[in-house]
Amino acid sequence: MSAKKKSIEESHKRSKKYGVESTSIYPRHLLSETELKENLKKNKSLLKVSEPILKQLFKAVTGSGFFINLTDDEGCIISIIGDDDVLNEARKLKMVSGAYMDESSIGTNSMGVVLNEKKPVQVTAKEHFISAYHNWTCSAAPIFFDGDVIGVINMTGFADKVHPHSLGIVVSAAQAIENKLKEKKSMQQLETSNQFAFAMMNNLTFGVMAINIQDQIEWVNDTACRMFNIRRTELLHREINDLLPDWKRIRRIILNELLFIDEPIMFSIPGITERFISNAYVIQGEKNEMHGYLITFRQYSRIVNLIKKFSGHHAKFTFDDMISDSPEMINLIKQAKLVATKPSTILLSGESGTGKEVFAQAIHNYSIRHEGPFIAINCGALPETLIESELFGYEDGAFTGAKKGGSPGKFELANHGTLFLDEIGEMNAEMQVRLLRSIQEGKVTRIGGKNEIDLDVRIIAATNKNLEEEIEKGKFRLDLYYRLNVIKFHIPPLRDRIDDILPMARFFAAQKSEKIGRTMPLINKDIEKKLLAYTWPGNVRELENVMERMVVMDGDFSFFQHNKVDNSTIKEPEQSATVINFKGKTLNEIEKEAIVNSLKKNNNNMSKTAKELGISRNTLYQKIRKIPFKK
Repeated sequence: MSAKKKSIEESHKRSKKYGVESTSIYPRHLLSETELKENLKKNKSLLKVSEPILKQLFKAVTGSGFFINLTDDEGCIISIIGDDDVLNEARKLKMVSGAYMDESSIGTNSMGVVLNEKKPVQVTAKEHFISAYHNWTCSAAPIFFDGDVIGVINMTGFADKVHPHSLGIVVSAAQAIENKLKEKKSMQQLETSNQFAFAMMNNLTFGVMAINIQDQIEWVNDTACRMFNIRRTELLHREINDLLPDWKRIRRIILNELLFIDEPIMFSIPGITERFISNAYVIQGEKNEMHGYLITFRQYSRIVNLIKKFSGHHAKFTFDDMISDSPEMINLIKQAKLVATKPSTILLSGESGTGKEVFAQAIHNYSIRHEGPFIAINCGALPETLIESELFGYEDGAFTGAKKGGSPGKFELANHGTLFLDEIGEMNAEMQVRLLRSIQEGKVTRIGGKNEIDLDVRIIAATNKNLEEEIEKGKFRLDLYYRLNVIKFHIPPLRDRIDDILPMARFFAAQKSEKIGRTMPLINKDIEKKLLAYTWPGNVRELENVMERMVVMDGDFSFFQHNKVDNSTIKEPEQSATVINFKGKTLNEIEKEAIVNSLKKNNNNMSKTAKELGISRNTLYQKIRKIPFKK
């Protein structure tokens, strides 16, 4: 028994089982008009794809006495087209849109067998289960999509027109519909991917620009348009050379397979003075054929802000924050402003507490690097084992305990900004050699690393030591001293600029009062005499602490006792000022007591202690190291 004959016999058995009568005329299931509309809506995609193919197929068989119909996955006719004579015969049997042609509705027929066996079949004459279809021949093929049968295409004619080629035509039509559906799905997926890609590209925090091989702008994202404050249409198809003067150099670099990563660029666009950090790449196809170039860029100021945000290093003081009436300081600030605008290295000298870091921050904020980072490191507060990694950074696995992924050093963080090296005189000889080399070459190498990193960093160093004497003792390198001592500013101690004492005292009193929410205490004549008569060994930092204590004690200045001083000597305190005693305790004792009490109160938390005492963590470490605590 042939496979087809067996298939027909099995279909007949199923038809009987379904209860179909061989004398039936009409399909057992027929949709109402409303139900048909819903079904057509559900199969809208299949209908849209199939319609042109059905028309093309009918055009090929027009006049031969055939009609063509399309069913859904349940055998319901959703489209029918054909010659009038055969269509009229089909209508008499209610073989119309909305009629179900599955085996349970009308018995054995090509569409019902296809739905059951999921393969093409031709059913002719008495192979049909019901006698009403014995004068017809039907050829049908399944339409697959994602592995499932979603419909059936069928061609029906009078039985005397039967021909094996009819089935081949129908199979070809079904495959054409499947291909169209796959193509449509691919296009939809591509469109969805493009929408996702465009949405992603347009919401990036950096600008993206695609350049064709003719050096014309093919596409820019929304971020770039916002950066430039310009419409996309005004950028498309323009010559990139007109907007990016450095483009020829950039193109030459990337065409030579060299990296152009995180490089500064400037666009020549009216109203745009912002610097950008850019990356550039060649766009290549699967066979390495070049399609164009891609440029990504972000605002330099944004990167700087990120550095400031996450590193916590930025300069907050400016020259306007400096309170000074003394001729010495006024002249010093004037000179510093002139030097600040130049790239020269600066060395600040002065006693501890004179405000060298404040001075360094003011220089940075007055320079062209004011948008860049200000990174400070206290060379005397860090152990010798840590200062190298702090300055130069380290690679992953460089030493035991190294952070995974490595870490940049202060030099890297200060790129395009200022690096403030406080207490430079405390640096050991070995580190002085590495520092000198980095300053000379403008490059650093991380610990455990091999690649040199190019840097653009301005150095401001500070010391409370006499470096000339340290050189004579062999503790400081002469060549490093010459590198640092390009421009030198000596910040005089507070006792040598008595004109600044009272203005600064009032400023600190007002500042501390506002900070703790109290009324500023009165600084009367008696207090002024005491302030002017004191030699201030702790300089500005000590004055600030004294005024804070006065504010905290609601203006009570009795803690600040001194020996009687003749009024005439107050005008020249550097010659006749008397050192003030604090109720039988030295300043170091009072300072030690305050630090010990604060440490106990804060469970030895250095950050909280420093904040409570109004000093930096580095200063706190320095004081703890210098004050003779009992073990």
